[in-house]
Amino acid sequence: MKKNWQMLATLAASILFVTACGPQEADAPVVEEATAPAAEGPSPEAIIAEALSAAAPTMQDTVSVADWQGNVHREGSGSHTCLPTPPNMPQGSAPMCMDGPWMAWAAAWGSKSEFTTDGLGIAYMLAGDGGASNIDPYASGPTEDNDWIVEGPHLMIISPDAEWIDALSTDPDNGGPYVMWKGTPYAHVMVPVDLTDAHTVAGPVDDALSAATADIATTAKVVDWEGNLLQEGDGSYTCLPTPPLFADGSAPMCMDDEWMAWAKAWSSKNDVSIGGIGISYMLAGDEGGSNTDPFGNARTDDNEWVVSGPHLMIIVPDQTALANLPTDPANGGPYVMWRDTQYAHVMVPIGE
Repeated sequence: MKKNWQMLATLAASILFVTACGPQEADAPVVEEATAPAAEGPSPEAIIAEALSAAAPTMQDTVSVADWQGNVHREGSGSHTCLPTPPNMPQGSAPMCMDGPWMAWAAAWGSKSEFTTDGLGIAYMLAGDGGASNIDPYASGPTEDNDWIVEGPHLMIISPDAEWIDALSTDPDNGGPYVMWKGTPYAHVMVPVDLTDAHTVAGPVDDALSAATADIATTAKVVDWEGNLLQEGDGSYTCLPTPPLFADGSAPMCMDDEWMAWAKAWSSKNDVSIGGIGISYMLAGDEGGSNTDPFGNARTDDNEWVVSGPHLMIIVPDQTALANLPTDPANGGPYVMWRDTQYAHVMVPIGE
């Protein structure tokens, strides 16, 4: 995939300006040019290693790598560009991998300009971050009232429509996805994705909860595929054990309300109607599915059967927002499964 390196140069100039200004000059007028610091920085090898720490294992060979001065250290074939920690933050505290919409978002944030997008944007920060205000896009450190949050491994999602994320919590302690910087042009969804060690599955409840993060597992409701309640929960997620058709395998999942509505429509082959972004967790991976046929239940010569490791799944109310995403599972990053059907969704690899 051809990269927009002009966008990267714009992004670099924007970020360097913010860095040069510092917190005490946050309201200073935008200058025409910003000069990179003269001091010698990390080696290209160190930059690449730090940048790649933000990426999923499946993306390591396909992403491009650049620095915040606009230098390209490695060109890749995938949809994402990975960068080390921005220069105004401690080294190693916030590397990230961004797709096209996120690169444009970052340039707008860096220049304090308006931002809109037609496509869903997905960024990776699997090394976590050093902290940010949950309400102030330009806070440089914690205060008594800026809701400072230090996040572990996570994804970030930007939406073409602010209404699609209205129903999501803004509370980082809710245990699942939450909206950061709500009410600003830079609002985005933070999606915690910590991977826990594999463990022995002792029963259907344990199986179901293996799909979730540790925080979601503490509050999730668990039901089986016949609708029987297996465990009460007061959180926003419902977890289900491996479907009966995978009796000898593993494919548990945890779904929010939008995904539960989607699953009901899919299982009955009815029309899908959802009001916002839906995020589903399958952190135990799955036993495989067709990338083209929503109802294919076995591998054939032409149905693009895909077995996935730990991943998330994302649905949106308007599938035109997915037009910028690839459909090829081998691209290493997010891709659209069941494109051109009403059950289209984004598969987002997290682990191997």
